[in-house]
This record gives sequence, structure tokens and C-alpha cells, in this order.
Amino acid sequence: MFKGIPPVPDSAFVQKLKEFDPGLDIVFNRRFGKFVIRKKKAFGKPFGLLVVQTDNGEFRQPDIRDIKTLYDGDLWRHGGVKKRIVDGEERAARLREKESADVTDELRAVSRDSKIQLRNTFRKATNTGSKQPEFRRVILKPRGLTLDQIRAARAIGQDPWAGFGKVQ
Repeated sequence: MFKGIPPVPDSAFVQKLKEFDPGLDIVFNRRFGKFVIRKKKAFGKPFGLLVVQTDNGEFRQPDIRDIKTLYDGDLWRHGGVKKRIVDGEERAARLREKESADVTDELRAVSRDSKIQLRNTFRKATNTGSKQPEFRRVILKPRGLTLDQIRAARAIGQDPWAGFGKVQ
């Protein structure tokens, strides 16, 4: 319960609120300790549309954010209820299609990696000798003499193993 002199909203805000809808007014509610934007009815008491507060429920002065909130919630300014429902259904359909495409792409990427790993494992297990793709090929460096070096040395009559195994 608020006690004392109630705060007054900014006159520029009140003017913009009346430009938005002449049937709206803003009052300070002592019980809540916050400003309340109300809609006047033809008969009876006005009803509250929006309590002006921070995100954590504290008091704040009204500003353009509140008018934007009212504008976004006004169905008649956006073409009526039917148009809003149709737009929502179209957005939901686009979201479902996008999620489906994302799942498909993710499954394709995972299966592509699995396919490569499975192919390499099968190649090693069955010793098929199929070559790896060029971009993944690992060239092994031979230790000692290669077969070509041994054949070349024997062709000219030299011992290919001369010099190996001698401690210097």
C-alpha cells in the first residue's frame, strides 16, 4: 500500500497515449504502488489494461515501451483476429519446416561421418587395399632401404646392406 503524494506521469507520455487511443488514461494505483493504463467504457467503471512496472515487478515511470506494448497487443490495428491467427499458423508451419530441414541436415552430416569411418574400418579388416581419398591420404615414410633402392643396388652389383649394422 502506497502512502504519500502519488507520482504524476509525464505529460508528453499522456499526450502520446491519448493520440494512440483517446479512450485510454493512466492513473496511479495506491494498492499496487504502480501506474495502471485503463480503458474507458461507455458504461461503468474503466478497466485496467496494463500495469507499468519493471521486469522484476518494481515501480517505474511510464514511457514509449508501454505504448509499444499496447500497439503490439491491439488486434484491430493488425488486421483483426482472423489475420493474426492465420499469420501465427503460417509462422508455426515455417518453423516446423525449418526444424525438419535442420534435423535432416544433422542426420545427413552424422551419417556421412559414420559412412567414412565404417568404410575405413571395413578396409582395414578385410585388407581390400582400396585407396583413401587424396585429401585424407597419409604418406608413410619408409625406414631403411626401399625396395627400389635394393633393386638398384643389386642391378649394379653392390651389396645393398653394406654399411648397415656397423658401429662407427
